[in-house]
Amino acid sequence: MNNKFNEIDTELIKKEVKEELLKREIMIGLEEDEIDLFELFGVLKKHYKLVLIMPLIVAILVALYSLTMPNYYKSSATLYVQSKSGGLNSVLSSIPMAGMLGLGQSSDSGYLEAFLKSNTMSGIIIQKYGIATNTAIVGPNPKPASDVKYDDLLNIVNKTVSIGNDAKSGLITISAETMDANLSAQITNSYIEHLTRFANEPQRKKLLFLSEQLAQVTKDLNEAQESLKKFQDENKMFTLEEYAKSIVERMTKLQTEKFSTEVSMQTQDRLMQSFGSMPELIKLEALKVAEATRIRAISDEITVTQTAMESLPKLALDFARLRVALSVKEKLFTMITEQYELAKIAIADESSAFDVIDSPLVPELKSKPKRATMVILAGLLAGVIGVFSSFLIEFIQKRKQKES
Repeated sequence: MNNKFNEIDTELIKKEVKEELLKREIMIGLEEDEIDLFELFGVLKKHYKLVLIMPLIVAILVALYSLTMPNYYKSSATLYVQSKSGGLNSVLSSIPMAGMLGLGQSSDSGYLEAFLKSNTMSGIIIQKYGIATNTAIVGPNPKPASDVKYDDLLNIVNKTVSIGNDAKSGLITISAETMDANLSAQITNSYIEHLTRFANEPQRKKLLFLSEQLAQVTKDLNEAQESLKKFQDENKMFTLEEYAKSIVERMTKLQTEKFSTEVSMQTQDRLMQSFGSMPELIKLEALKVAEATRIRAISDEITVTQTAMESLPKLALDFARLRVALSVKEKLFTMITEQYELAKIAIADESSAFDVIDSPLVPELKSKPKRATMVILAGLLAGVIGVFSSFLIEFIQKRKQKES
């Protein structure tokens, strides 16, 4: 029994000793933490010049430096590109057979953005505002224009002007940032003005071409009317037999289709000359090939019909030819007049390609530099470096003391 009680007492003693040791370790740890915390503040206090004075000096220096920096002003504009524009796509859609090849069905947003970012547009800005020597853009004491490379000027324009395009919403943002608030607004306005001209250029080209064609067809129509009238007065022939009449109608239809297709091809040539890099060029070329094939087929039918016409008596043949010429000119005149009026309407609608949602205004507040932000960030960064340097110095000093 005594042995059993001795064993129990020994186990209890061991347990109590372990608990006591654990309590002491916890207390010692708390005391060490308190000592470390005091040491932390002691180190910061000891190196207060690094922790407080250095950040203050850095902040003051940055503030002084920021005052030497020029103010920049940003002017922005927002455009909405319509899904059905009146620019290139409407021109392509009006060309016969364009719908079969999918022309005029894509959005103009990427196409207009490409023009805004093009070297052509940058070159316009370079010349108009004298970028090479404009102190509001390149700063004071610019180099002579002859010493500045053109590629450098393009880079300056790209840094000055930013173009953003959201293809999903159809919004294009144009921003210009210079040291002159008025200049920033003027540059942004210039982009919008030239974009408007560019977007309507296909319609203008088409209108000019149709105007030339309309004048020529009007002249030909008058000549055809005079020739037929003169023939009728001389020969007293005013009607044709049913067989000859059917041949005339067939020939009129074929000749009209042929001339209409030729006008369409010439319109495409004008478009291709105006825009040598647009994505629609491939479709235009495919359309030209298709219409060239169509013209060959029509020409073959005209040859067959011409053979049938030549079987008519000479007087009837001459009358039929004059009648065909007049009918063709009348139909061409009607067709070209309609296209001419549509082109005039498209040009009159200046918002056909895009709408200006936000017009560029002269900014009243600077866009940069953000002086307060610069001073705060510089002070905080210097403070972090100061705290880190303080502990690093303290660590090195203690290590040297231990080694000595």
